[in-house]
Amino acid sequence: MRMRTTIGLSLALAIVSVASWARDGHATHHQPISSVKVKHGRAATAGLHRGRTGRRHAAETRGAARRREHHAHGGTDTRRPRHLARSSRAARLPPQDRYIGPLHAIGPREIGEAAWYGGRHLGERTASGERLDSIHPTAAHRWLPLHSLVRITNLRNGRSAVAVINDRGPVSHSLLIDLSPRTAAELHMMAAGIAPVTVVPVAALGGRPR
Repeated sequence: MRMRTTIGLSLALAIVSVASWARDGHATHHQPISSVKVKHGRAATAGLHRGRTGRRHAAETRGAARRREHHAHGGTDTRRPRHLARSSRAARLPPQDRYIGPLHAIGPREIGEAAWYGGRHLGERTASGERLDSIHPTAAHRWLPLHSLVRITNLRNGRSAVAVINDRGPVSHSLLIDLSPRTAAELHMMAAGIAPVTVVPVAALGGRPR
């Protein structure tokens, strides 16, 4: 009888121990997972906060640098919008060549030699107040009216060009007329530098050039 009691108590203690071990193991198995989740969630939230804070700080730093540059230039904005920059470039371009139409001679024909001038003279004021450029066909003559038209013909190759008289010259008395780079290019005489030409004053038929 005593032995049976002892065996019964041993079995009861074993059952209680197994139940306690299973409960503790179950709790231990779930505890790290929840802890890891909490830790990872906190770390991700902290990283996101640090990223947003860093970007905000960088934006504030750039804004402060632009304000310092703004004040350094006397309060003027040095950045030019793209559409204004394009408008500014377009404003600096010379006007398009006007359409002249059919021409007729209105004065005597002159024969002599022509040279062209450019280089360091480009950008200088001419007698008409305009600046010499390499875009417009212009010429310098001693007595023909400023802003009048002349037809110039290269006697070496037969090429002709219509130019506007906007300057006085040439300085050399051996030359009849001085040509802008554009006029000389149309006459194919830039390489030669000097060429025999005819100069005829012309005007548009039926009125002023348009």
